[in-house]
Amino acid sequence: MSSGESTIDGRIDSLAAKVSNWGRWGPDDELGTLNLITPEKRLEAAACVRSGDVLSLALELRSDLPQPPGSGRLNPQHVMTETGSDAALADAVSGYSDDVLAMSIHAATHWDALSHVFHRGFMYNGRSCAKVTAGGAQVNDVLPLSRRLVTRGVLVDIARLHGVESLAPDHEVTVADVESALSAQRVDLRAGDALIVRTGHLGRIAASSDWGSFTEIHGRLPWEPGIGADCLPWLHEAGVAAVACDNWAVEHLHAESGGRLPVHEVGIVHMGLVLGEIFQLDALAAACAGDGRYDFLLAAGPLPVRGGVGGAVNPIAIR
Repeated sequence: MSSGESTIDGRIDSLAAKVSNWGRWGPDDELGTLNLITPEKRLEAAACVRSGDVLSLALELRSDLPQPPGSGRLNPQHVMTETGSDAALADAVSGYSDDVLAMSIHAATHWDALSHVFHRGFMYNGRSCAKVTAGGAQVNDVLPLSRRLVTRGVLVDIARLHGVESLAPDHEVTVADVESALSAQRVDLRAGDALIVRTGHLGRIAASSDWGSFTEIHGRLPWEPGIGADCLPWLHEAGVAAVACDNWAVEHLHAESGGRLPVHEVGIVHMGLVLGEIFQLDALAAACAGDGRYDFLLAAGPLPVRGGVGGAVNPIAIR
């Protein structure tokens, strides 16, 4: 093991010891921080609906984006099995159309399940990584998330805080960034909230069509702005239920990442913190800036894939 790997391992182990939620909600828990979303929390979230405006935070499902060639993940492939053309050719009195969708679950807007990441052979709540097999996750799959993920969402627009359309790829979002954004936006963060972090990165990539710089390609991680691992103790103390971002991996990736994702290893495995990736946030940010309201009802249950280690989602912000 190199000295760099030893340093990363030591940092991850230290953070894990500070923020571990193993056993906090019992030995059989598979919800992690989503336990903080209570019926009372949802009533509080419902009070955030003032205008009734609805915004989708999902990328549209299409075959060419967002994964470029070499990413190893299959973009959504939509195939028709029955069409109106067939009905017209048959001169049918009645007919129908039908279709098939095939995709990598993590290729588009999605939540990571608590079985998605392992650390030292374990996943959330001390369960063996061997419980994820070719048949899927035997525990910690995405099903519990699909039934729970409705709560108050709070957007922190870090790009706007710094006066830019998009943070630079080497920008690590710090606790100071998040606290400054909350203060500038005059919104508080409460236990059970979903923290939605806008870096502007996805918008920049889409505008420039630079998708080759967006995802992992042939084992090479992209550089991207995102939250740093030092945010995790703060998120733990604040009682955040989930974190989503407009980038590929939620967390800041840089030259020294070394293939490791500490926010995933500590956040998902030890905190049971649900992470949402590839969320489209520019329209939401514009709406929030327009009326000065940065909280909303977030309805974002992923598809209920039995055994799934993630779930594609169409997150809906209702304002």
